[in-house]
Formats: sequence, structure tokens, C-alpha cells
Amino acid sequence: MDDTQVAKVEQEEENPRVLKFVVKNPAKVGGSIKYTVEGCDDEGDFSTIRRYREFNALAMVLVVRWPGIYVPSIPEKKFINDKTDEFIEERRSLLERFLKECAKYDYIFFSKEFKAFARGAGEVDKLLQSLSKQTPMQVLEKYRLNFKIEEEQEQSQIN
Repeated sequence: MDDTQVAKVEQEEENPRVLKFVVKNPAKVGGSIKYTVEGCDDEGDFSTIRRYREFNALAMVLVVRWPGIYVPSIPEKKFINDKTDEFIEERRSLLERFLKECAKYDYIFFSKEFKAFARGAGEVDKLLQSLSKQTPMQVLEKYRLNFKIEEEQEQSQIN
């Protein structure tokens, strides 16, 4: 293992919930690949089947509903050679890394978006896309609950 890999393992060991997320058993079903997703959230263990488009829907809805906040990246959609065993394994690994990265951040891990992905029945991309639009005040309140925001700062502190 090189230094980068050692640092990554050490970082994951610091946050035990990260270790509980696994994406495994890619299976070709019809014209798509489905992955078994296992993890543990505040409601306990879960196991579900998800397609790439559902991972993508989670990433996209997080970007929209958490404006300006870090959201882990997801592998790009690929249309050529996307059914080879090598590609499927690489994507599985990247999707697992995406979930482990999401699990590191409380604002994502405890969000209704992540819960819909983990606990939602059936294909959750439509459910995620149908979440109600948030007003700026709702976004601000969500940020107040998840981040330490001091709104009354002196100008010298802001600079």
C-alpha cells in the first residue's frame, strides 16, 4: 500500500459508519446493471438494490437541495463498453466510494435525500426528483441546523 492508500484507510477507520457501506453483487438485469447496496443509518441496517441512475439522482438532488455545499462526485455515465466486466467492477468500486464519502458528512448522512435513497422502495430516482422545492428560508434553516453559522459577526471577523 502506498501512502495515499494508507491515509485513506486511516481516515475511514476514524469514522466507523463509513466502513458499513458496501456496493456489491453487480447483476445484469435486462439492459441495466443493478447493485446491492448495504449500509447502516440511524434506523439500523439496510440492504437494497439500486441502478446507476438512482445513485446519479441522489447526487443531483443533493447538489440542488444543498446549494454551495460539498457533495461527493459520482462516476460519469458511460455509453460505450459499459457492459464489460472490467467497467462494471470499476463503476461498482466508484459507487461504493461515493456512498462512503457521503457517509462521512452528517448533513448528507442524516438528510431526507439520503434516507430516501437508502430506505425508499423500488426505483427511488423519481421519488428523489419529486422532493418539494425549497424556499431560501428553508435552505437557511437547514443550514442553521447542520452548520455552526454565526450571523452576528463584526466586520473585522468577516475580513
